[in-house]
Amino acid sequence: MDLISVMYNVGKIPNCIQGFLFYRILCHFAQKRDGKLWSAAGYISCACLSNMIIYPNDFFNVVLELVWFLALMLLAFQGSIWQRLAAVAVLYPLIVSQNFFVMDMLGVLGSSLDWPIAIDLFCTIADPILHLLIWYGIYRFFERHLVQARKLFGHKTWILLDVICLASLVSITTSILFAPVQSYYMWPAAFSCFATNLGCIALTEYFVRSIRQDMERKNLMLQKSYYEELEQNQTKIRRFRHDMNNHLGVIQALFRSGNTEDAEHYMEEIETRLAARTRVFCKNSIINAVLNAKYNLALEQGINVFFHIDLDRLIGLDPISLCCLFSNTLDNAVEASVKIPDLKKRRISLKARVTENGYFTFEITNTKANAVREHKGRLVSDKEDSDTHGLGLANVREMVEKYSGTLDISYTETTFTVTVLIGNV
Repeated sequence: MDLISVMYNVGKIPNCIQGFLFYRILCHFAQKRDGKLWSAAGYISCACLSNMIIYPNDFFNVVLELVWFLALMLLAFQGSIWQRLAAVAVLYPLIVSQNFFVMDMLGVLGSSLDWPIAIDLFCTIADPILHLLIWYGIYRFFERHLVQARKLFGHKTWILLDVICLASLVSITTSILFAPVQSYYMWPAAFSCFATNLGCIALTEYFVRSIRQDMERKNLMLQKSYYEELEQNQTKIRRFRHDMNNHLGVIQALFRSGNTEDAEHYMEEIETRLAARTRVFCKNSIINAVLNAKYNLALEQGINVFFHIDLDRLIGLDPISLCCLFSNTLDNAVEASVKIPDLKKRRISLKARVTENGYFTFEITNTKANAVREHKGRLVSDKEDSDTHGLGLANVREMVEKYSGTLDISYTETTFTVTVLIGNV
């Protein structure tokens, strides 16, 4: 066996490593299906896809790469369809562009020097090493950006990423299929597609992170208001305690004079003033602030409110996402209950807990007076400016989909219920 053949066989080791790196990147995009068979099929496919040779005007390999990649994501992985398609839209141009670029660059180098033995050996060694270095760089990039992005990206963000990267996918595919004779004219286009798709991930993450930071600022302001209100209540209680002897003297005098009704009324007034407006529903201060704000809002509207919250074991769910869930559903519940003329019929019941086996369950039920309208399977707001409303449940649905949970909406003539179940928290 000659030296070139030996180096060619040794080069298969970097190819296997880059296949593993590619497989790990896909696992950052979407969750693989359980089972050793799916894992084996995924790794073998990744090793083949990441090492597929792409020549200019290579219709067969270009199309085979795309079809194989799509089948892999749809069959071997699970989750949102847009999330799995995003893996193809982002990574397919990366694979095709860098495979084409490295192969063509080494080919141009070798042909320009008439392929002497030294150049042939250099290309045989350089090809797998260059691919491995590129894939290692891609892996580190996605490990840094995509892991965080999966926590931030919602349904609409994945669709936006699909649409943006579709341009690169179509561009690199058509460019290779209709490549000119001087294939090195294609190098800038290949490099541009490669850089564009990496930049899309970083840019999208930046925008989503900015939105998240804005939400965090709003929640921190809500938390600040919660503590200020708590301090005001404590100050009020201290003042009442200071005047307690005077209050007891008044009550005693009223009872002695036989004014029982006035004495009871006076005691009820003291109890009302002493009643704290802040309650501890859970240990998370941000979520507790949201619950207090909505609880007090409901009481001000004459709504009978019942909260049962047990989130002490909560570890896997983002507090910001939970605030979105609680605030949107409670806002909708308050708005629906307020429309009931009879105050006695205004009720909201909220139950949220994390079970011992790690499931987050959420159920909110409110009374209502208006009929529920649906259009094409979607609930329609009954507000005059319905185009700007109805986003509450849409945000909730997006949050639930992000955690691969289930959302159920049910209603009767007098009640409306939203139920959420999310596992592995």
